[in-house]
Amino acid sequence: MMEKTILSIALLTAISAHADNSALERIVVVAPMHSPLDIKTDPKLPRQPLPAQDGADLLSSISGFSLIKKGAASSDPVFRGMAGSRLNIITDGGLTLGGCGNRMDPPTAYITPQSYDSLTVIKGPQTVLYGSGNSAATVVFERTNERLEQTGLSGFANMVAASAQRRSVNTDVKAGTQDYYMRFAGSYSRADDFSDGDNTPIHSKYKRWNADTEFAYTPADDKIISFTYGRSDGEVAYADRMMDGSLFDRTHSAIKTDWAIDHAFIKNVEAQWYYNNVDHVMDNYSLRPFSANMMMKHPTASNPDRRTHGGKIVLDAYFDDTNSVIFGVDHQQDRHRNRVSRNQPITPYETLARITDGEFKKTGIFAEYEHSLNTKQQIVSGLRLDHWQATDKRQNISVMMKTTPNPTASLTREDTLWSGFARLQQQNNNSSYFVGLGHTERFPDYWELLGGGRQSPNSLSAFGTEIEKTNQIDVGMLHKAKQWQGSISLFYSHIDDYILTDNLYGNAAMTKKVTRNVDAQTYGFEADISYDLTKNWVTGASINYVRASNLSDHIPLAQQPPLQARFTLDYQRTNWHIGMLWRVVAAQHRIAIGQGNIAGQDISKSTGFGTLALNASYSQSDSLDWSVGIDNLLDKTYSEHLSKSGSAVSGYPQIGKINEAGLTLWLNANWRF
Repeated sequence: MMEKTILSIALLTAISAHADNSALERIVVVAPMHSPLDIKTDPKLPRQPLPAQDGADLLSSISGFSLIKKGAASSDPVFRGMAGSRLNIITDGGLTLGGCGNRMDPPTAYITPQSYDSLTVIKGPQTVLYGSGNSAATVVFERTNERLEQTGLSGFANMVAASAQRRSVNTDVKAGTQDYYMRFAGSYSRADDFSDGDNTPIHSKYKRWNADTEFAYTPADDKIISFTYGRSDGEVAYADRMMDGSLFDRTHSAIKTDWAIDHAFIKNVEAQWYYNNVDHVMDNYSLRPFSANMMMKHPTASNPDRRTHGGKIVLDAYFDDTNSVIFGVDHQQDRHRNRVSRNQPITPYETLARITDGEFKKTGIFAEYEHSLNTKQQIVSGLRLDHWQATDKRQNISVMMKTTPNPTASLTREDTLWSGFARLQQQNNNSSYFVGLGHTERFPDYWELLGGGRQSPNSLSAFGTEIEKTNQIDVGMLHKAKQWQGSISLFYSHIDDYILTDNLYGNAAMTKKVTRNVDAQTYGFEADISYDLTKNWVTGASINYVRASNLSDHIPLAQQPPLQARFTLDYQRTNWHIGMLWRVVAAQHRIAIGQGNIAGQDISKSTGFGTLALNASYSQSDSLDWSVGIDNLLDKTYSEHLSKSGSAVSGYPQIGKINEAGLTLWLNANWRF
């Protein structure tokens, strides 16, 4: 019923679309830097490769991001070689944490990009406003909460059709008066299994929907109180494991106010409370033929759930024209539970009691201060303190398929972490740059503390894993000239007590999965440039590189993406454009077999590859734009270095690694009204 409602609303929205939007929407193939520090992009714009169906897909269009693929959906994003909680994923000020112990549902799996108005990526530990642990980057998905200028209705509708029977509809509608408005964002997306360049089918079908509503009171341009409520669900087939995801039930609610006040120093108050709950089911029978094996002799289902809730209060203070500060306090709690049926027909998981295995609490205070040295130069700095508390609720743990008492059962650990940065930034007529130093401390996440590993071969629990501490320098520059513009970001970091997942720790006779601390260093860069060849022809390129080392073991740090570059060529007229994207990825020989992070481990060395893609777009009217594309034009068979290894799936050929899709055709239509 929910799927039909979303489809109906999208269709009605498309039929009634009338607008004043004369600019042709450019297809995004490389999201450019907004400033030397951050990247901003519109998630609603069409993009190549195939328009994004979840948050990770969208991030893959940004230089420096890679994906750990396990099929067609729910990939784990990686930035500068860092994954998991080193990437702080924020949606409308709140946090959604996945429930699967094997990362079937990373936070980006619950994000429908087209339902948001902006995506911002802040590189490195150069902000303290959104939490701690953001050693790689802070990723912020936001919806615009603007007062309507007049009574009316506005919105966006999108439809995608592509190979593998991909069908998607998205709609985002806002209606109201100057004092009140209501907003609805909904989507439905589905796809069958795709095939690689050799026409080998990959177990990868999926289906997902979401519906989000917002009700807001806007008595003035700078005052708002809003309430949001949303639901989503889906199912995803995976080619890298023995189970699929048959339920991705998410419930979200929040209340938020952003209120300007007339005070001598305090000019604005922002307050928010949010609640997120994910109910996830993985099983070996819903999306594949059941096949018994030594580990699962009967139809099996696991049903973890994760409840996260929290809030924050943020105040903006302006002392004079040269000094301002943003400060506040935030709090977050989450609880993880699970229940497992080893014989679903006889003992359905729905009849079993949920068992809590972990609880986390965090309270933080923070402040960011900006001092203007002159009209073009500023010093920005920030400091954050967080008090963490984690409780191990596991009474028993599984070791070598046997249950044994947990030595850290019912233990609670408390840690106080600090993060901070200082940055000098300057803007000139045609360029801007910054130099920043940052320090961040990251508390071990659920998967690192309670995910089944151990702190050493002689320990049965990883609950004592040390805090990860990153010191990093970031440098960035952006320049715009008459015919070209370009940017570059460089970074170097030293990481004390990097939390490493090692599946092959020990000697050849006996290896064990261990979560251990090592020292590491990483450095690299991202750069992009575009050049106007003529009035109609534009060419561009982007390149990113990272090199990381495990200093304790004197080997490469695992799960690092290879050097990659994108080259583009575009021709544009008044209301239509054609483009080409050539992506080149180098081989990766710096690996550490069996080591990695919570999202994946190194499997083998990889060879380089190159893919070619074409796109075209046409503006039919002020409100309607069409775009088409061909991905992997040469139908090449290839896999990304970070992709997972294949698993034996009944009815499918055995594959060594998850290959990417072969030649893919897609059609995208956008209405704005």
